[in-house]
Formats: sequence, C-alpha cells, structure tokens
Amino acid sequence: MAAVIMTTLIAFLLGGGVWLLAGSRLSLDAEDRERNDVLNLVGYIAAALPFAFVFVFFALGGS
Repeated sequence: MAAVIMTTLIAFLLGGGVWLLAGSRLSLDAEDRERNDVLNLVGYIAAALPFAFVFVFFALGGS
C-alpha cells in the first residue's frame, strides 16, 4: 500500500513539475483553455506514472 501511495505522489510531483516547466503543449481541448490545462496536467501525470513506478520498485524496493 505504501508503494502505491509513494508511486502516486512521485507521479504527481513529476507531472506537476513538467507541467510547470513545459506548460500546456498538448492541444487536447482547443475550445476551453482551462479544461485544456487540466487535461494536460492529467496527461503529464499519467506519463510520469511508469517512471515513478520504476523508481519506487527498483530504487526503494531493492533492499
């Protein structure tokens, strides 16, 4: 359970950081700018999930 929470937390931090640095580069909803920002943030977090999982699984679970 702790690994799931840690993976989710790291994914949120990575995705949020990428969103702050890169901004809303993806055009997921061209009509509504605020919704496009939220969808970009969700997309960045979803893209960060595999990296966070690998980090938690190998770096912290290896002991």
